[in-house]
Order: sequence, then structure tokens, then C-alpha cells
Amino acid sequence: MKLPALAIRNYQFILILVLLGLLVGINSFVSMPRSEDPNTKFPIFSIIVVYPGTSPEDMEDLVVEPIEEAIEEVELITKVNTTITDGVAVFQVESAYGIDIDDKYDELVAELNIIRDQLPDGLYSFDINKVDPTERTTIRQLALVSPDAPFNKLHSIAEDLQFELEQIKGLKKIEINAYPEEQIRIALDFPRMAQQNISLGQVRAILQGNNLNIPGGDIDAGSKTFNIKSSGAYSSLEEISATVISAREGRIVKLGDIAEVRMDYEDQRWLARYKGSRALFVNIYQQGGENILQLNESIDGVIASFNSKLPQGIALETGFEQAPAVRTRIADFFINLMQGILLVGLIILIFLGWRPSLIIMTVIPISILVAIAALDYFGFALQQISIAALVIALGLLVDNGIVVIENVVRFRKLGYPLKEAAAKGTAEVGFAVVASTATTVLAFFPLALMQSGPGEFLKSLPVTVMLVLFFSLILALTFTPILAGRFLKEKKVKAKPGRFSSWMETVITRLYRPLLHFGLKRPWVIIGISVLTFVGSLMLFPSIGVSFFPTADKPVLLIEVDSPEGSSLASTDAAVRYVEQVLDTTDFVASYMANVGHGNPRIYYNRIPKQYNKAHGQLLVNFEQWDPARFYETLRHMRREFSGYPGAKITFSELKNGPPFKAPVEIKVLGENTDSLRVLAARVEQIISATEGTLNVNNPLALSKTNLAVHINQDKAGMLGLSVPEIDLAVRASLAGLEIGETILPDGDSYPMVIRMPFGESPSVEDFYKVYFSSRAGAQIPLRQVADLHFEPTVNEILHFNMQKSTSVTADVYNADATAQITEQIIAQLDQIRWPQGYRYYVAGEYETQQESFGDLGKLLLVAMIGIFAVLVLQFRSIKQPLIVFSAIPLAITGSFVALFLTGWSFSFFAFVGFISLVGIVVNNSIILVDYSNQLMREGVEKVEALKQAAETRFTPILLTTTTTILGLLPLTLQSTSLWSPLGWTIIGGMISSTFLTLMVVPILYKWFTTASAVAPKAEVKS
Repeated sequence: MKLPALAIRNYQFILILVLLGLLVGINSFVSMPRSEDPNTKFPIFSIIVVYPGTSPEDMEDLVVEPIEEAIEEVELITKVNTTITDGVAVFQVESAYGIDIDDKYDELVAELNIIRDQLPDGLYSFDINKVDPTERTTIRQLALVSPDAPFNKLHSIAEDLQFELEQIKGLKKIEINAYPEEQIRIALDFPRMAQQNISLGQVRAILQGNNLNIPGGDIDAGSKTFNIKSSGAYSSLEEISATVISAREGRIVKLGDIAEVRMDYEDQRWLARYKGSRALFVNIYQQGGENILQLNESIDGVIASFNSKLPQGIALETGFEQAPAVRTRIADFFINLMQGILLVGLIILIFLGWRPSLIIMTVIPISILVAIAALDYFGFALQQISIAALVIALGLLVDNGIVVIENVVRFRKLGYPLKEAAAKGTAEVGFAVVASTATTVLAFFPLALMQSGPGEFLKSLPVTVMLVLFFSLILALTFTPILAGRFLKEKKVKAKPGRFSSWMETVITRLYRPLLHFGLKRPWVIIGISVLTFVGSLMLFPSIGVSFFPTADKPVLLIEVDSPEGSSLASTDAAVRYVEQVLDTTDFVASYMANVGHGNPRIYYNRIPKQYNKAHGQLLVNFEQWDPARFYETLRHMRREFSGYPGAKITFSELKNGPPFKAPVEIKVLGENTDSLRVLAARVEQIISATEGTLNVNNPLALSKTNLAVHINQDKAGMLGLSVPEIDLAVRASLAGLEIGETILPDGDSYPMVIRMPFGESPSVEDFYKVYFSSRAGAQIPLRQVADLHFEPTVNEILHFNMQKSTSVTADVYNADATAQITEQIIAQLDQIRWPQGYRYYVAGEYETQQESFGDLGKLLLVAMIGIFAVLVLQFRSIKQPLIVFSAIPLAITGSFVALFLTGWSFSFFAFVGFISLVGIVVNNSIILVDYSNQLMREGVEKVEALKQAAETRFTPILLTTTTTILGLLPLTLQSTSLWSPLGWTIIGGMISSTFLTLMVVPILYKWFTTASAVAPKAEVKS
């Protein structure tokens, strides 16, 4: 390899490039975005339709079916989950990974716009959103708190704050939530309307017509042109009240004669409190790719200024803030990185001395900073995954430098001049270094191609490691020999070895050499021990267990409160207030936010809040700090307290990393008949409840609710000249309210005009009897004359899965690591049920995602091994020698499983990622050993002698690279976090076992399967 010599001759050019890379890296490190979690983009879209006062059955017919038919027209849609409750339909649409998310969103919006006219009038909202975990997750949740200030005043103050925050560059939007909108209430007196023979349709048509703003055109007058201003839309309540509704027999009936027109609030559907005090929420969202720490400083400045201007009796509180956790998490990872660098530097100093150590320690920050610049260029941020990847890469990036420096020192000891030793020492191991780096990169490369939610979450890890390794390889072959040729000792190395060199020589001669000779003479003993060790480690796997993504280790909790379906907002509020009382008496709680009728705005990327639902409440609880012992003890205390509340189901689970799913355990039951689904769901619920380890089992079909049904006598209505739509419209307008348009009042704001019957806080059954119609003959006809009211049972919730009716039985688990095992026990019992024709079950939840992800990882492992094998075939021009190198992989499995078993961690998703990474790492030692043995045999050394010489010569760099890899990972691993510790112990355990067994097994396999013809001289490769 000529590259090292070429670099030494053109050292000025190389130094300039390194300096430029260093400056760019420093600039990127200072300016690039910071966040806690990766900026993942999932091809998931949500459609939320709110149609107040509509039963689930009517929502299914009027809203869901047209929308699902439109969704079917969109290509590459893989899953559609639809949840239908009172007045709300929520669609979660998943597309295939690897697509352009923006294009797919535009396609979905276009299809839904086509059928928009088929949907009923009066929809409260129809929102289509991309599920962007970053831009849809609030970075700060503020509470504007006041026990008695009117909502319109609070909202006005919140709008002032919103305006000031919107001036901060980098914020995507500011939302104001949990307050009732003001509206122009037109409270119709139906009996008086009947007396005047005025119909609801007549009032509606006149108001809508008078509210139109039709331009009058323009007219020429002399040399000037004047625009004609017509009457235009309404501009005051007085104008609305003065609208002429009827004129007959010389008598004018104005709207004010049959209705009260006033400003009022809409029916409150979302109650909010901060630490028990009435509030509305201001939620702040950042744009993707921004630095949350810098944004937070700007937000602090706005809040400090705004607080000084608040009226007495109104306070602005922070209920949730993401930036401090990001700052702490990033600081912790950088501390781990610095600890790793110091440990690596120390071990290199001990083994190689201060000059080689200084050279390698110079390369480390350069490799990392240049890689950070590349990360910034590719659009990645500094967050826990990318920084942890730097820690993982730390021990790997020094391997190339160690192998090169150690070989340069060896050539120097052989008497070569310094620059020649640098060139020859680097060139001799150049191909081995390239091959070992390529194998490591090939282990990580498939992870970057993983097309799934976990793959998106993980993507920055393999990309970061590959970039660091690539730059470390370039520096090892160019910059390292330049430094070695200038800073190692110029004078001839003394024959007397140093203290640690002498110690290593003693280890080699007195320990390793006798073991190696024994192994080569009695190979089956060593092979037998290795095989037994491997089989024994496999037997540990059932005890290790399998898990998916771990908990997030955050001092935050979301508590779900679900009262029986059909419950009023007041009933759910009573349950939420009970939870608040418990929180008020719990010492470890710092603050909390309560939501009634709606979920808390999203504060974690994979926890999607429920939309408007009177039977649902959610509380966001902040604890004083992350203290696992106190945290879980507090959770046990809360579980005991909440279990005794009779009026609602109160549940919670810790925040968890990974892609979103409804619950750890979720079994969908699919079929067309609701009654049959109810029977089958009850059986599934029974099985899940009886399975040890489950809790909070929820079956939405277990309880039905009661609706008040209006049965219209169509014969009577027809005889009286009343149409069914007219009656339905009157019922809706009188009780739920009917929006007929918007108008702008003098304050400059636009307000909806809503027709409704006059009543207090909420309508009652008696209010039905106040609804009157006028017949063609002018007679007053009460609603009860043409319709009967009946209470009848109905479903709480209707679910669709891929356009098919379904239900979903869910459960939490006590031990998150046992989710897969628990689900498999449930599946075994479900398979024993005789499912009716047309009915089946579908396993969703964490288990589905885990199986898909582990299956993907298994395929990626196979791809990585094939890629590595191909590189080794090119390197050694042999089939047998790559197989020899691959012997390190089962030897690594041994250590990985033993390490996980001893430390108590399960085989999680990240442990699997660690194992795939390990495959590319552990073969490096074998490559170095086999490559040098081949070189010696080409020089005429006999095979066994070449083996012994190569093994003893490469013993030190192999031991050193293994040690630095382990020490680089150790600080991250010893954090004892459920995300990174399993990955760290998987790699560390595998490195330890594969290193020591490789030093014995590889020479034996090399002796058995390598012939002189297999290591014939290769054609020189130009670099």
C-alpha cells in the first residue's frame, strides 16, 4: 500500500485538510441542533373529525365510511386504525416506510378533499396531520392560571403572549388550548316561533343570506371610479337581532322577537387546571432542526418580560419543559464520552508510552469533530442516540491508530529509520486495517437502511459510527504516519524494554505461548471447551428473556382517567379531582396539569393524546427529580390509592422509548357483527385477565351505554307536512346547537353564529318537549306529537382495522421486560378458541412491533454477515479463511449472553443492535491475526511457525484494541440505563470472550484449513 508513503511526502497538503476539517467540525459542534430524542419522521397520518352530539353509529355511517373509502384510493397505505366514539372519529393511517412523507400527505389530503362535500354540515373540526414526533410535541407547556378571571380575558392575555412568542425564530407554532370559544348565541323560542308560523329552516336561510358579503362592483362618475359598498355581513349583535324574519298582514317579526341574541361561550368540552387551579394552556412547538436549548433561553426571556405585565390574580406557570432534560441528557453523554477518552488515553499511555499515546489522542477529537460536521451536513442533530454513537465509536476509532502505531514502533525496534518505519509499518497493516474497518462499517450499514419505526429512531446511530470509522481510517493511513514520522523517537530504540513492555513480554512468553502450543498440539480440547461454552451460553437465553424498547427514565408520568362511557364531563371531572387530591398529598410530586374531556397536549413523541371525549381525563405529573427508587415506590403508592376509586378506571404507565402503540398487550378481534364481537372480546378479556403479569385490562365492548333515541313517526310527520331532515335539524339545532356562519364584530374578531334553544348549563330530557314546529296550516306541533323518545343501549366505541369492524382488548404489564412472554402465553390460549366463520384475532401492541423489528434485525444481521464475508473473500482471496475469521462470531455470542445474564439485563432491541455491531467488531482481531500469518507464510515461514510468530506479534495490538473498545464503552454502560446498558454489556461481553477464545481457536482453524497455495502472493493494489 503506497498511500502512507504518499501522505508522508505531501504532509503539508494533508495537514491543511485536517486543519480545515477540524475548524468545520468545531463550528458544527457549536451551531448544530440539540434535542433529547432523534428527529424521527414516521409515515403516519392522523385524521380527526369532531361532530358534537353524534352517536358512534351515526359517526360510522355519516363520517367514517366516506373517509375510509377515500383512504382506500391512496396507494401504499399499510394500516388504518379508526376509533369512533361520541362525536369524534380518529383515523391513524400508516404508510410504507421509505416513501416521501410530504408527497403522501398531499395525496391523502387531495383524496379527502374530493369527498369533503359528502360529509355532513356542522362538523366542528376536520383536521389532517402528519404525525411528526418533533413538530407535534410541545417543548414547553404553559398554564395561564386564574380562579375567577373570565375566559375571554384569559384568552386575550394568552393571545398577547402568543404574539410575543411568535417573534422567536425557530418556533413552529403556539397553540392556546382548553378554553371555550366565544360565540354569538341565538337562543330560539320554539313555542313563539310556532305561534308566528316561523320554521327553523326559514330563520336559518334568512340569517345565512343576510350574512353574505357580496361586492357591489364599481361605477364611473366623471373622471373617477367609485367602488360600490353593499350592505355586507353582520357587524353587531344589534344588527343580527333586528333581522326581519317574517312580514305578513302588515306585521314585521324580527329575530329579536323570537330569540335572544347575545355573546356566550360554547359548551365547554375541555377543562384544564394547574395544581388544582383553573387554567388555560399555551403550548409551544419548535421547528424541526432547531436547537431547543437556544430556543428555551429566548422563551425564558419572553416569559420573564410578560410576567411583569400580568394583571393581579392571574399567574403564568410552566407545567412542562423539555429543555432541562435535554441539557442534562446531552451533558451526561458528553461526560461519558470524555471519561471514555481519558480511559482510552490512559491504557494507550500505559502500553505504548506518551509519544504514541499523544499521536492517537490527537486523532480521536479530529475524527469525532469531522464526523460531527458530516452529521450536521446530513441533517442530524446532537441527541442521545447520536452522542451515544460517538461513545460506541470511540473504542473502535482508536483501533486503527493503535494497530498502525504499534506496528510502526515494531519496525522502529527492528532498526528502520523513523520515516521509513512509519511508511512501512503503516503499509504492512494497511490492507488489514481497511478490511477490519470495512467489516465494522458493513455491520452498521444495514441498520441505517432499516425501514421501520425503530429504524427511524435508531438511524443516527449507525450513520454516526460509520462516519467516525471512515474518518478514523483515512487519518490512520495518512495523518497518523505523518505524526509518527515526526514525533516518535528519532534515535534508535534501546534494546532494554520498558516496564509495561516487559510485563507484556512476560505475559506472552509465560502464559500465552504455552497455551498456544498446547492448543496447537491438542486442538480438540480447545475446540471442545469452546463448543461447550457456546452451548452453555445458549442455555442461559431463556433466563435472560427478551424485551423491546425500555422505559424512558424520566421523572414524568401521564395518568389516564376513564369514567364509564356516556358519563358527563362533570362525572369525569369528579374522578380527576380525586386524583388531584392524591397528588396534593404525595411528597415526591413537584407539579401537575389536569385535563378533563381531552388528553394533555403531547409532551412525549410516542404518546398521542386522546381527543375530545367527556368520559376521559388525563393528568401530566412532574416529579422532583429522576430517582428510580422513589419513583417506583410512588407509583406503587398511587396504584393502591387509585384502585379503590369506584367511579372511574385510573391507570398509568411510565413513558417508554420506541415507536407508538396503543398498549403493551393488544388483541384485536375482527368481524362484522357487534354482538358476536362482544362475546368474543369478553372471552379474550377473560384470558388476558387470567394471565399472570397483566393489569389495567380494558375491553370497550364490556359495558354498553344508553342513548336517548328519537323515533320519528314518518306517517304523522308526512301528514303534517314535516320532513324527517327538518325534524332532525330542529333536534340538533335546539340541543347541540347549529352553526350557521361567522361574522366579524367591531373588535375585529370573527365569531360563529350558533342557533340553539335557551337552557342552562346543559340540556335535559324536558327540553325535548320545548321543541315545536309549525305545520302548513300554521298549527303549533310539539316534537312529541311526531316523535317518541326511548332509552336504548348502544356501543361505547366502534373500532375499524383496515376498514373492517373490530374491537380491541388491551392491557398493561407489571414488568415491561416480560411483555413478549406474556403475549405469547395469551396467543397460545387464543389458538384454542374455535373462532366463528369470518372472525379472527390479530396481535397488535408491543408484541407486533417487536416481532417486526426483531425480524428486520435478523435480516439485517444476515445481510451484514454476507457483506462482511464478501469483503473477507476479496481480502484473502479464499473461501476457507473468511470462515476462519467468522469463528469469532459464535465465540462472541458466548460472552454477550453471559454478560447479560450476570448483569440482569434482558435481550432488548438495543441489545440486538449491539450484537449486530459486535459481528463487525469481533472479526477485526481475527483479520489482523490471519492477515499477518499469511504475510509470514508468503515470506517463506513454515505454517506452524508463522502461526506462533503472528499470534505472539499481534497479541499486544489485539489485547490493546479490545481493551480500548471496552473502556470506551464502559462509562456509557455503567450508567445502568435500560436503553444503553444492554447494548454496552452485549458488546463488552462479546469482546472479552471472542478475544481470548480467538487467540486460541483461530490459530487452530488456520492450521487445519490453510494451505500454502491459499496464501500465494497477491498482485499489488495501488492506493
